[in-house]
Amino acid sequence: MSKLYGLSKLALLNTAGYAKCVIPLDKSASICAPNNTGKSSVINALQFPLINDLRLTEWDGHDLEETRKFYFSTDQSYILLEANLPHGDVVIGVAGLGKIAGFAHQFFCFPGKLSLDDFTEGKSIIKYTKLFKHLEAQGKKPIELKAQELNALLTGGATPFDGDVNLKMIPLNNVQDAAIYKEIFRRILNLHKLGASDVKRFMLRVFERHMSNSRVDFYEVWRRAFDKVNRSRRELAALESMQEPIAALETMLESEATIKGKLAAYAPKIDVALVEYDHYQQEHMAELNAQLEDIEQEKHDFEQKQQLYLQQSRDIERRQTQIEQWFIDYHALKSEFELTNHATLKTNLQLLKKEYEQLSFSINSAQGQSLHTLDYRINETQKQIKSLKLQLKNLEFNLFTRMREDLSLKEVEEISRILNPDLLSFATTNQGDITITDDDAFGEFLEKLSANVKGGELTVPGAIIKLKKLSPVQMQSGENKEQLNAQLDALQQSLVEFKQQREVAANVAQKQQERDALYDELMGLESALKRFEQYQTMLQSVEAQELLREQLNAEREQVDEYLQDVQRNAGSISDRRSIIKSKQDLLSRQSDRLRQVKSERIDHTLDIFSGKQAPYPIDVKLDFDNLAEVVHQFNKDCNELRNLAVNVRNTYLHIYNAGITKFDNETDETSKYAKLISAYHNIDNERDAVNRQARVALTEVAATIKGLREDLDRLRREMNSFNRGISQHRISNLQSFKINVIPRKMLVDSIDTIISTSDNYEQGDNFDLLSSQPSDEKAVNEAKDHLIKLASDKAGLTLTDLFDIRFEVVNRAGETEHFDKIDSAGSNGTRITIKLLCGMLFIRYLLSDQEQALYRIPIYIDEAADIDPQNQKAIIETALSFGFVPIFASVKPQISCDYIVPIRSVKNGSQNWVDEKDWIEVEHSTTQAV
Repeated sequence: MSKLYGLSKLALLNTAGYAKCVIPLDKSASICAPNNTGKSSVINALQFPLINDLRLTEWDGHDLEETRKFYFSTDQSYILLEANLPHGDVVIGVAGLGKIAGFAHQFFCFPGKLSLDDFTEGKSIIKYTKLFKHLEAQGKKPIELKAQELNALLTGGATPFDGDVNLKMIPLNNVQDAAIYKEIFRRILNLHKLGASDVKRFMLRVFERHMSNSRVDFYEVWRRAFDKVNRSRRELAALESMQEPIAALETMLESEATIKGKLAAYAPKIDVALVEYDHYQQEHMAELNAQLEDIEQEKHDFEQKQQLYLQQSRDIERRQTQIEQWFIDYHALKSEFELTNHATLKTNLQLLKKEYEQLSFSINSAQGQSLHTLDYRINETQKQIKSLKLQLKNLEFNLFTRMREDLSLKEVEEISRILNPDLLSFATTNQGDITITDDDAFGEFLEKLSANVKGGELTVPGAIIKLKKLSPVQMQSGENKEQLNAQLDALQQSLVEFKQQREVAANVAQKQQERDALYDELMGLESALKRFEQYQTMLQSVEAQELLREQLNAEREQVDEYLQDVQRNAGSISDRRSIIKSKQDLLSRQSDRLRQVKSERIDHTLDIFSGKQAPYPIDVKLDFDNLAEVVHQFNKDCNELRNLAVNVRNTYLHIYNAGITKFDNETDETSKYAKLISAYHNIDNERDAVNRQARVALTEVAATIKGLREDLDRLRREMNSFNRGISQHRISNLQSFKINVIPRKMLVDSIDTIISTSDNYEQGDNFDLLSSQPSDEKAVNEAKDHLIKLASDKAGLTLTDLFDIRFEVVNRAGETEHFDKIDSAGSNGTRITIKLLCGMLFIRYLLSDQEQALYRIPIYIDEAADIDPQNQKAIIETALSFGFVPIFASVKPQISCDYIVPIRSVKNGSQNWVDEKDWIEVEHSTTQAV
């Protein structure tokens, strides 16, 4: 076997649960460890550098966020590949950027062999941010790559780094096949998930360059092709049912042409006449205005005189009215004051005013005080009067003066707080109210009483009474007799006022009425006094006013005579003015009428000069007298034309709504109506056209689905060629292996029915969907219904809907087996073999014929212990013959491989470890011994 280039080692550093992991990729290897140790994690790591588009990767049910965190939890996590290539060894790396970068990763590469010492410094792994500087210090030339740049380097595409490094190890026929290559490669890293549907999808993707790769929505294709036919059939039926409305439409169009001819003859002459009428109206109106101005001036002069005499007459009348009113006022005052004088009026006014002020004061004093309050004040005042009279009566000899003989004034005042004030005024004489039988005993009593009343407190057996809130009695001495008399007079005056106030308060409303009556009487006297003074003044000018009245009467008679003369002369002026005004009004009415009919013109909204017109046979002549009537008739004709146009449109709309719509796309209505009427007169030709459309539509449908049918034939030829290529290689423990394309009979037959029927028509057969060949039409309709149903269920037909695949396996004993599903194959070895063959053969088909034998590609087989050693050996030989290196994974080592790679745990089982020193190379001999 010639030397193969490609991957030689895979190394993991501080990633996916591995502190360190190095496995060989240049020869078959058996990775062995207990279940759930991380065997699949090692091989799945190949997806990062080799697929490098996370959208195309698969991680055993984990999402991309979990996966990135699992593989690149720190910026000291690395996935490394060593590749032996024709231009030398290279290292491809994927470095983690850590949590701060969202667990993202970065691709890089450099020429040279893989040494993990280049990624460590002492016992520490170098962070990616410091890696390039470290590698450059070791003489390396690292290059940082984007995902698309790495993909281009691996497949031989153009990149900015072509002069620095060559990573080509996937020599595709076409770099555009990279996506399907990655999808197949992902599946052979997870063979247990590969099924027949995947194989079918890979088959179509691999050969899609040779296919039209179309999706046919058969329902839409059929509907689009026969939509015009069905529409034409409906329109033909509508045309047959709408013959009477179409005939009416034709009649209306002829009437429309006649009216258009008449309007086209009148319109330009009316426009000219209207312009000329404007000049005529302006000149005639100017002449009448000049005549009217002369009359107006004459009328103005007479009106000035009339206005002068009228104003004079009004002034005289106003003065006469004033004089007459003066004499009315004078006689009224004379009858009122002829028998009185000014002094009497003045005296009566002063007396009434004094009476009014006294009553007002009493009312104002009584307001705000209740009867109870006034009664209280009257009683209190009476008490005070009585007390003062008592003091005056006993001013020299009373109880107060007697107590002063034994006590000081202060002590007497303190005791007076608890005594009735009048008690101190009682006389102590022989005939008095107080008789002192024993002066000494009375003096001792006063001393004891004074002793008990001290400091404003009265001390009695069992109690102390505070007296400060009681006022001491103020007693007058003999020298204050005049003061007492004055107080007594004031109190007696207050008592009189309080009684008057109480009388007023007892009947306030009546007193207020009395006051109001006095006020009105007072105002009446004041007014009378003023009128008396006016009467005195008027009495002095009676003779002068009499003379003035006579003069005004004479002047009034003279002015009235002048006014009558002016009014007689103004009558003839008014008559001449009315005649001219009548002429102006007539001209204005004519102008207004013409302006009105001009405003009613709608000919500018009508298209009277286009389309069909009937010539108008009468010569049109216009004059100004009947111009308004001519324009009015012209407007009526325009309205009739507009109504005709509405009826034409409504009639056409009625025909259109009945189903005749094909003429609606015409650029102008005249052409639309003409073609509709032409179709009405040529209905037999319309029937023939519909029949031709039906035949053409079937041809269009056949042409659309013919591409799918040809793709199926092309795919079968490609797969036959593909199977012949497989037979040139030894295939594991099988004699032969084929992937057969099995057409779905009912679907393909339906397509063939439509295509063959269309071909018959194109070759000259008379296939008429409307009448002849009923049996063929039935077959076509059945085929159509089947295709529409299937296309509707699948949202369109594609090549994948036309066939199924079947795997044909011939074992070494020559027994042939067919499988529709890979997982239904007999033994696990056969199933694995079929899956491997499918994946390897499709990838090999994508590779360049000249270079496919130069490169090796790793494949992964999980649960390898389920395959017996003989099948294992056969699988390894077959894989190597196709340029693939199998990597087995199992709990126990598989000695069919070239290497056994055990996984061991470190750090108390928290991390896994695989070193090159742990590899066990198997020496194969006839006895298959280690």
